[in-house]
Amino acid sequence: MGCTKPPPAPTCRIAQAFNTDYVGAAGCLIRVQNTLLVITHRSTGQYDLPNGDPISDESAQCTAHRHTWQQTGLNVEVDQLLGVNQSGMMLFSCKISGGFTSEDGPLAPPSWTDKNIQAIEFINPFDTRHDVWRQPNNLVIYRDGFVTVKDQQNSTIDKQSRRDTTSSQQKSPE
Repeated sequence: MGCTKPPPAPTCRIAQAFNTDYVGAAGCLIRVQNTLLVITHRSTGQYDLPNGDPISDESAQCTAHRHTWQQTGLNVEVDQLLGVNQSGMMLFSCKISGGFTSEDGPLAPPSWTDKNIQAIEFINPFDTRHDVWRQPNNLVIYRDGFVTVKDQQNSTIDKQSRRDTTSSQQKSPE
């Protein structure tokens, strides 16, 4: 018999560089390689990002973290604010660890997660139309965030590559 009782919620994880206290509804944009992690709603079959409303005085970052946990079972690290949609929901870049690849999907959410979630999928947001999204007006901000996260990943890789090159040049015998 599977575990139907949720495990204890993990501690909210916020990247130290972006530990600013925003408050309000929030969601996570999670880029996995060249795909976007989305949830599929059981009732409509439409895509969405993990998101929801805060509890009490919870920070927006912790709201994004908690809803991602409750909807996918993934313990993410919440990074920078990517934007705010028309309804005021804050969209954060979030990172997962554990070696996920886009070939791992679609995934069934754990049995204890939100029962409205049918699947966890990895898609290219540029290969979708507005009508396949639960909140079609958010597609532009999702695509913009997707590109922003890739640019940041490339910048981080470039910086690391330059550090590695500089380090190896300094260690080379003359």
